[in-house]
Amino acid sequence: MNMSTHSAANQADANLNQMSSDSSLEGSYVCEFNSSSRKWECQQFYKTQILQTIIDQHDNQDGRQTIDQLKEFGITVYLAEHDTVNIALLKQVISHVTVNRNDRSREPHENQRCILYRDKSGQLYNLTVDNGSGGLASTWKNLLLSFSGLQAMVAMSVLTRAFACMNPESKVKPGYFLGLVLGLVLFEEMSQSFLNVALLVQGVPSVAAYSLSSGSDSDWPRKLAVFALALAAAQEAGSAAQKICTLLGIALSMALLAANLGSRAWLYMRWKPIGNMFGALTPFYAYCAAILTGLVFPFMGFRQIQSGGAPAIQTIMINCAIVAILFVLSDLNVVQGFIFMGQACDQTTTNIVLGSWLAMAAVSSIFAARKIEKPETVENVEGEIDMILDEDQTSPVGYKVPNFPDYCIDPVRFREDGLSCFSTNVQTFLGIVICLGLGAFVGSAALVDYFKFE
Repeated sequence: MNMSTHSAANQADANLNQMSSDSSLEGSYVCEFNSSSRKWECQQFYKTQILQTIIDQHDNQDGRQTIDQLKEFGITVYLAEHDTVNIALLKQVISHVTVNRNDRSREPHENQRCILYRDKSGQLYNLTVDNGSGGLASTWKNLLLSFSGLQAMVAMSVLTRAFACMNPESKVKPGYFLGLVLGLVLFEEMSQSFLNVALLVQGVPSVAAYSLSSGSDSDWPRKLAVFALALAAAQEAGSAAQKICTLLGIALSMALLAANLGSRAWLYMRWKPIGNMFGALTPFYAYCAAILTGLVFPFMGFRQIQSGGAPAIQTIMINCAIVAILFVLSDLNVVQGFIFMGQACDQTTTNIVLGSWLAMAAVSSIFAARKIEKPETVENVEGEIDMILDEDQTSPVGYKVPNFPDYCIDPVRFREDGLSCFSTNVQTFLGIVICLGLGAFVGSAALVDYFKFE
């Protein structure tokens, strides 16, 4: 070895040692010596670079090598050819991911998957859904952040007082501000219970997948609860209809609060999603499971519970005390007037049942919190796992490859024909006849009124 080569090697070793001492992260690196700069250049996330190199190769025209490399990295690849994309295919992929590739009890890198679209020329794209699911996903993430477990617990506890008025002699009606409190003040705690249960309990992989599989993006449970309370206020004072609508609206509201608490508890306790265990009835059973979890482990739905151990137990004790104090204060008539107005309602049984439930829920949550492991810091995990995929809620599987462009599809384009046994002309004729008939039916009401006054 000549002197110049030996000097360059020493300089390279010095640069490498200097870089290693300056780095605060431990993990896998691929380092190459740059002869022009005479320095070692190390890449931490080398898998992405390898993938891009394979994509750029000339003999990779059909994308086969790219797909093989993704599979080599442990990624499940769902491939949709240009002439096979339809709603049935996407639903099959969603069902398979829900059952086999969305186990929250495992580490995130063990659930990596992507769905790719290959056009006629062999070019690969990320297959995404363009139906407004991106906006819904943004709203859902904001709700996850702004959700208050304490407010949900207090509301659920105080609302139980209305059920002391279930006996036939008692009367109950919604207070002046009950609909306002549940519809606006507790908007985050009441919203998107179906979506929360689908993603966090059932294991649906993304918001786009939920939108495709459910067929509805509207928050119907919250709307029904608020509507029932509004309907109760419009009934005759003291009537049985007002009592039924009031208790129904309050029961629905409590179910929504419990489901949202339970779905978050399912997430924070890292329970395995139930998948499609019950077939078409899975959403119903998942919702019941979320409500039950919210009643048994309500404090596990608090975001602060993720700290685990002693801090989590302290959070449970403090919030349990706050809920107990506010529940006792809610027995005052001046407080109940804002929520509901009842007559001949004995609160003795309610106080005993609620007190027992609160104590048991706190104890069960404390034991569950002891098993929560404190999340690793960035310094401990960064560099150890090279995550190739990016999370994306507009993808039917929840992830996409950042190296590829997106191919967006609108599910409206893939709607099936309504009456496949008739031609378009026949369906047009039937549509015109039906619409004219409905218009005549509505107009006949005016004629009935006219002849009545005559």
